[in-house]
Amino acid sequence: MADPNGHYLGALVFIYDKNNDLVARTAITGHNRKEKTITVSEGLDRIEPKTRLQLLILHPGGASEYKGILKDSVQGKYDILIYDEHLRDLRASVRRRLDASAVISDMMTDSDQQAAKEPLPVIIENMSTTGMLILPQDTRLEIGALLQIELNMGNKTGVLYCEVLREQEHPDGERRYGCKLFFFD
Repeated sequence: MADPNGHYLGALVFIYDKNNDLVARTAITGHNRKEKTITVSEGLDRIEPKTRLQLLILHPGGASEYKGILKDSVQGKYDILIYDEHLRDLRASVRRRLDASAVISDMMTDSDQQAAKEPLPVIIENMSTTGMLILPQDTRLEIGALLQIELNMGNKTGVLYCEVLREQEHPDGERRYGCKLFFFD
């Protein structure tokens, strides 16, 4: 679902190549709704113009997936034509590998209605337009817990709000949690 205000300025964006390999994590520095372009100022210096890209944009309405084409780069600014938004559809969204460090800055559970005393480090392993898979470090989460997760990318910090829906225990003993994404701030 696109940003209800239709504007992605300041939103975080994860950019992937045609093989789904992560190319850049950055913030959107410009958005032209009429021309359907976004501008970023870093991370695409090794990408040739006219290269097809895939984008996961985190915005106040949640997350949106687009296809894109790098139009051009001028003085460290990269314009990307965005098209073909993949609408949110429960469990049908493509999972994009992130492996991004973040922290749970606030957590509400049925048994504890208070904010986290200290930020809890997590790795956001993957994300789609509807949710994400997180790996907390040395912490067990409650199913149904509401989380506020802060994700820092360069000089931009985004806040994700989500609910823990499921727990996965892996053979290595680590527990990962599937979370439903509500919105991004």
